[in-house]
Parts: sequence; C-alpha cells; structure tokens
Amino acid sequence: MADFRGTVLTAKGRNLLAKAQAGAQMMFTKIRLGDGFWSSDTDPNLLDDLVSPKMDLPIESIQITGDGTVRLRFVLTNTGLSQGFFMQEIGIYAQDPDLGEILYAVAYAGERGDFIPPDGIVKVENVVDIYTVIANAQNVTAVISDTVVLATKRDIDELAETLNNLSSQVNSEVTSQIDNLTQQLNDTASTLSNQISTVKPEAGATAPSLTYPGKLWVDANGFMQYFDGSEWQNLKTSFADTVDGFHASLTPVPNVIVPLDANGLLDLSSTYIKSNVYTFRRVDLTNATSDYMLQVGEEAIINFTNATSVPLRIATQSGTYYEMDVICFTPAIKTGSRGEIFLNPNNTTYSKAFAFMNVYITDNTSGGSSGKDTYSAFRVSWGSSHTRVYIHNITTAKSVKLLAHMWESSNGCALAMELTYWNDTTTAWTSLGTITFPQQTSGYILVRRLA
Repeated sequence: MADFRGTVLTAKGRNLLAKAQAGAQMMFTKIRLGDGFWSSDTDPNLLDDLVSPKMDLPIESIQITGDGTVRLRFVLTNTGLSQGFFMQEIGIYAQDPDLGEILYAVAYAGERGDFIPPDGIVKVENVVDIYTVIANAQNVTAVISDTVVLATKRDIDELAETLNNLSSQVNSEVTSQIDNLTQQLNDTASTLSNQISTVKPEAGATAPSLTYPGKLWVDANGFMQYFDGSEWQNLKTSFADTVDGFHASLTPVPNVIVPLDANGLLDLSSTYIKSNVYTFRRVDLTNATSDYMLQVGEEAIINFTNATSVPLRIATQSGTYYEMDVICFTPAIKTGSRGEIFLNPNNTTYSKAFAFMNVYITDNTSGGSSGKDTYSAFRVSWGSSHTRVYIHNITTAKSVKLLAHMWESSNGCALAMELTYWNDTTTAWTSLGTITFPQQTSGYILVRRLA
C-alpha cells in the first residue's frame, strides 16, 4: 500500500471545521485520488482540488473515533478504470453550507505511491481507512454509497452462523424428501422389472408366437432376429457389422468405421483420415518479406543467425492469442552483456508506454527479487537461453506474460516470471512486431496461434 503520511486540512477545510464547531453540519461527500506531483513550493493549505485528479470513489462508512478524528472507509477499486496511474495524492471532500463542495483535507505520498492498473489487467478491490481531524464538531455525517460493499470478518461470521442454522433445517427437510423418493424409486424399479421380463429377447428353434414390431428373437443358429411388423428379419445380414448405423470396413472411406491394425493402432496413412486429425501446421517465415496471418492451429518458425533484430513477419488483430518460444544459442548475459530482449509491436517503439513487473529467483545465495519499470516496448527476457511467452492482443488490453530461463554473470542461473502490458487502449496492434537483442545472437523463434 502507498505510504501516505497523514492528512492536512486546507484553508477551506479549517474554515468549515470552525463552522462545525459552532454548530453547522459537516458532511463528507467523497474521496478523490490523483497522480499529481507536489513541487517544493506546493502549499497544501491553498489547494482547492488535487493537482492531477484521476478518479472519485464513494464513502462506504464513517466512524467518529472520539479522539477528535473521524475514520472514513472507502473501497479502492479499478472497476471501469480505462487507464492506470500512480496514486500519489488523496483528497477528502465535504459540503460547506456557504461554498458548496470543497476540498477539506489532502494527503500526499509522492514517490511512495502505488500503481493502480486499468480494469481488465489485474482486479483491484481493497478496503481503505483514512482519518482526518474534526476536533469537537458534533454534527458530522457522510454521503454513504451502497453500490460497492466489501464484507468484514464480523459480517462473514454472522452470515456463517445464519447459514449453518438454515443448513440444518434444509438437511432435515431434504433427508425426508430423499427417503420418500427412494421408496418411490424402489416401487418403480419393481414394476419395471416385471414389465421388462415380458419384452426381453426370446431364444429357441421356432419363432415366438407373441409378436409386435421390434420384438427380438435369437434363433437356433445364434442369429438375432427382429419382427418388423409383418415378418422376422435377420439382423446378421444388414446390421451385424454396424455401430449406430455405421458399417465397419478395412478400406478407409467416408462414413465407415476403420478398425485398428495388428499392433492395436489406428493407421493414419489414409489421406481421408489425416485431413481430419487436428495438429499444428508449421509455416517457415525465416525469409518472409511481408506479414503472414497465422490461422488457429498454425505454428511459425523463424531462424536467425548473428542478429540483433528479428522481424517476425506475422500479421495480428484484436482478439488473438499466441504462444511464443524464443530459443537463443548465445544468451546475452552469458557473454558479459546485461541487456534486455524486447518485442516491438507494429515493428516500432512507443515511448514509456509499457508497464513492466517481474519476479525471479537464482540458484545461488543471492536468492531473488521483484521489481517494476516502464519501457517503450514489451520486454520478453533478459539474457535468456529459453523464454516461453504468452501474447494477448485485445486492443483495450494488450499484454505479454512469460516464463524465462536466464543467465547472469554474477548470479548464475535464474528463473523469471514477467508481465508487460501496453498502457494504450486505442492503438491497434496489427503486426506482431520485431524481436530485438542486446548483442548479436543466433537461434530460432516459434510462434503458435492458439485463438
């Protein structure tokens, strides 16, 4: 959570406090979050609004603590947030009987703020309490919203007790109903057993005298006969080799059942059979000069030698999903360089438009760490010999997630999990882009379209 060092009353806030101490009503109206930067000459006492407001949140509850302060509770959520921001300032707003809604108090975290991602990337829902001064004001209220409510432990415990009592009552009623249903099923089963015994297939040298359409009879030769309404028909001739109406055949043709071979395997050598088996079809784009639109189930391979940039030559569109493997024969960090590997969407860069976060562990005593940063492209590894990347292209939520096997000259072998998402909800991602390396590298890239 961001590190806010307490609230400061604005000049208008102090004036409202004085009015409240004299008997006027003090009603808090909302919480506002912003990403504004306060310079050294910013005086919070003189602020009428946040420096850079980003979103308003309703107040969920209010509690007067009794020590001259009030606790306002709100739910920090990114529902409906189209663009992420760093939460650096919080404003508490109240209704002044003379001036209308004013900025009552502010709090500032500066560089200690938290990043609030846009809706659809990571879901955020946190209960936050913020305190501010009300001195000995008596008539203190708040505009309470019932649209966003998160339960506390006490709420859950009380609900659990109610559900337990209800469960006991329901169990008793269900048990009684099950007993009644069981008796009914037993009675029905007994009746059906008596009925089935009258329609089961008969066996004998002569046909049964009692017949009806569909009647079955096993003759003296062991062949199944059925009565079609006028005469007996031999099932051996027309249906003995069928399942659900499909015949079996040693020759693979449409609408027949193909038997297994002598080794118990299905022979896929037939053109008809192979055309209906779902596999990945590989396309070699190593020397492609224009973008190719992979279809679902297609895999592209791109080989490269002593390259610092490798265009993938793959067209893409919103709603697609890919799995990509980057295999490097010469990992960057292994040979002394400490540089990242990037995927430049649309074969270009976008200045500081990509939010990045990662977690990694090493195989020595240094352990591991986590971090976050901003880049001008998707970061897909750092000194990796093998990276598995998952690419999600939706115009309003474009992201890259990966699992990488990395080499570090000081830390040895490392395993990293990383996420980069594009802080842009309007730019279309039409070309999967270009992979760039920090030094000349050889290897190959596999891209599979999954959706």
